[in-house]
Amino acid sequence: MTSGSYRDSGTGRSAPASAQREDDDKVEISASQTSKNDYSKNIEDTTTPATTTSKRHSLVQRDDIPVHESVAKDAGPLFEEELCEEGDLCTVIPHRGRHRKRVLVLCTGGTLTMSADPTRGNSLAPVQGALTEYLAQMRELTDDPEMPEIVAHEYKPLIDSSDMGPGDWAMLARDIHTNYYHFDGFVILMGTDTMAYTASALAFMLQNLGKPVIFTGSQIPLREPYNDARKNLIMATIFASSDTVSEVCIFFHDRLLRGCRATKVNTSKLKAFDSPNLPSLAEIGINIEENEHLFRPPPRGSFKINTAMDTRMITLRLVPGFDDASIKAMVDAARQTHLKGLILQLYGTGNLPSLKDSFVQCLKDATDSGIVVVATTQCQTGSVILGHYATGQKLIGAGVVSASDMTIEATTTKLAYLLGRQDLSIDEVRDLMTVDLRGEMTPESEMPPPPLASTYQKVIAKKNRSRVY
Repeated sequence: MTSGSYRDSGTGRSAPASAQREDDDKVEISASQTSKNDYSKNIEDTTTPATTTSKRHSLVQRDDIPVHESVAKDAGPLFEEELCEEGDLCTVIPHRGRHRKRVLVLCTGGTLTMSADPTRGNSLAPVQGALTEYLAQMRELTDDPEMPEIVAHEYKPLIDSSDMGPGDWAMLARDIHTNYYHFDGFVILMGTDTMAYTASALAFMLQNLGKPVIFTGSQIPLREPYNDARKNLIMATIFASSDTVSEVCIFFHDRLLRGCRATKVNTSKLKAFDSPNLPSLAEIGINIEENEHLFRPPPRGSFKINTAMDTRMITLRLVPGFDDASIKAMVDAARQTHLKGLILQLYGTGNLPSLKDSFVQCLKDATDSGIVVVATTQCQTGSVILGHYATGQKLIGAGVVSASDMTIEATTTKLAYLLGRQDLSIDEVRDLMTVDLRGEMTPESEMPPPPLASTYQKVIAKKNRSRVY
């Protein structure tokens, strides 16, 4: 192998050095000397010596992070040990001699596995063993030599996605980590209600991911004669065996979406998910049309997981005429229980009423006490641009940071992930919220000009978007 290329040990894929993404586990932050624009590298750890921490704000308080339990138990190893040529047990299954790729399907439940339950008034409920039974009968998966070998695991009990949380996300991450070098890709089947949250969380938990992790589910159960489950399952399996995908994605209906860019937009149509601020990674019709320029390149570092998430945060969606005194009382009360994050869903590009100085002061008091306050937009498409309007300038002065064009799912899980790290200072957490770590946000240099921008601003924005790095 030459020094100008990289080969992933798990996938065997190679890419030119210029197409590699930075090691997700290495970050160097020098807040006093580096502007936010210089944080454009996809890296997030800190190598600042401990002796210099006095120059920065203190680390996130190392009090006990809330323990999140999973409903089910970890699956553990789901591969069969194979022998090397010398007769020793291999820790990594060799690719030689294996004609088909191997995909691990992890099923937590969801509509795809449901059927009418007579004991519950014929309401839909997950059926244990249904997926395994149907997989064995799907000749598209078993008879086609081009399809990968599938190993399926159903967690017990199967659960509705509304019951899933950080403990279950961590369970999935651990099982992927345990089986990572024994499979070419992973499919996660679950309900659609919190799928975007789970996909976003795993995007951050899985560091230096070099293989596809594809989420899917359905709007109609697999048991029904007409359903969308069959196609979603088949296509997710195909993308999970892809050589070009090395990130967490959601496949649904006819599109492959980046997991930390997706959000659920419809409860009754088959096209249930959308990626408002990033085009689809791939679309299927007669052919599969891939937007290869959007795929994340293979990582440089070795695969690892970080599953600790600090969820001591609240999300507020402002409405006209809101009572800021009530919000202030709620924030003050939450601070007594070690509140760490406050996410605001604001109007437009990140605006709030300019006359509510007491509310702005409440936010400043929160940031001064070590709470990370993040501004998101209530609009589905577009970005927060603090400072474009006078009201946004007040938020900057209060220490509020912008979520840019991240979805609410990506914003919440990213903040929980960074706070859960506990090796970052509060300032570093705030800075990293504005850094693109997993493709969850558009870099500032690629953003379109703000509304009512000057001709000069538009020319500079166009120049930045056309620049080749």
